[in-house]
Amino acid sequence: MKNLDFFINKNLKKAKLSAIKQIAYLAEEERKKGEDIASLAVGIPFYPMPKYIKDKLSKVIYEKKDIDKYTYFPGIHPLREKIAQKIQTDLNIPTSPDEILITAGSMMALKYAISAIINPGDEIIVFSPYFSSYFDQVVLSGGKLIESPLKIIENNNQKNYTIDLEYTEKLINKKTKAIIVNNPHNPTGAVFSKEELIELAKLIKKYDLYLITDEVYDFLIFDNVSYFNIASISWLWPKVIRCYSFSKKYGMTGWRVGYLHTNKMLINHIFKIHDSTIVCVNHLAQEVALIALSKENDEEILKNINKLKENQNIALNYFQELKNFFNIIKPKGAYYIFAKYNLPLDSISVAKKLLYEAKIAVVPGVGFGKYGEYHLRFSFAQEKDEINKAFERLKKYLLK
Repeated sequence: MKNLDFFINKNLKKAKLSAIKQIAYLAEEERKKGEDIASLAVGIPFYPMPKYIKDKLSKVIYEKKDIDKYTYFPGIHPLREKIAQKIQTDLNIPTSPDEILITAGSMMALKYAISAIINPGDEIIVFSPYFSSYFDQVVLSGGKLIESPLKIIENNNQKNYTIDLEYTEKLINKKTKAIIVNNPHNPTGAVFSKEELIELAKLIKKYDLYLITDEVYDFLIFDNVSYFNIASISWLWPKVIRCYSFSKKYGMTGWRVGYLHTNKMLINHIFKIHDSTIVCVNHLAQEVALIALSKENDEEILKNINKLKENQNIALNYFQELKNFFNIIKPKGAYYIFAKYNLPLDSISVAKKLLYEAKIAVVPGVGFGKYGEYHLRFSFAQEKDEINKAFERLKKYLLK
């Protein structure tokens, strides 16, 4: 009789549960034992869904007679139409509702994008450190993830992460299918400049690659930093696949709704994956997303963004106190700080020591690729009390 392990897909064996989920699991196990764990690990924003969305929810439930039924599999037309209009306004890219697929968050959009263009042995380039799930999504599709390390440059006594274009070009070969751009960047908080993104776009065009964009944090930019969306470069189309989420900006992570935007030919093929996976995103979540888009600059959303900026200042002040232990680069966007520590231990060991001994949950940097080792990712998306509690424990532990 064959061992059960024999029947497991070989690509599934290569994949691994993300470091974020692993540390969240360990933290939850500690809580079950009665431990009080202060968590700066998972990037779930502290704020709820805005009131203007909640106020319309009950009406939708009772007035939409088909709310508990399947929708048209690409998503409800009013939502796709609204998204297409917004894309045309924001990016100046002519867009049809037929080029939009409503997905269960950007994670599903990313998985669809990668699965649609990867053949066994094909390669996708990411800028490292990178969002941990990219590795598994590429591997599960039979491909290979190639890491291009971000450079650290210094201008006017300020350090910033930037794309190493020369190194990236050396990685491109006949097997290269796409480059993923996550901007603002998780886990570093980098926001890439328009100039470097245009140069990257030239590279993508030169080698006839696909561009996959992960735009989860496009709403959260700090210190008047200029944000440029590389997908707005018209001459990169139609070989662009955009992945967007409603989760973070609107405080609706649990609704699991986002969208994929690409050319109509590719999206017609992606429909096959979607139909064989979930058929359609749940109807109510789509209606919630449509309501979310009905207000462009809601006061509650703007307040939440300002509170995240206050949270960033709190975290940065603590790191200033702990400068003998950590080297950081101030994030320009998203809500993470990727801190390099001055300890002779690997990041998994440090994260576990902090969890079990200091009762703090943070994510080990190696979970974001080999260039993330000797770092820890701290989220400041939590409530202020949680942030203060975690850093006070960290201070006490390290100074001891």
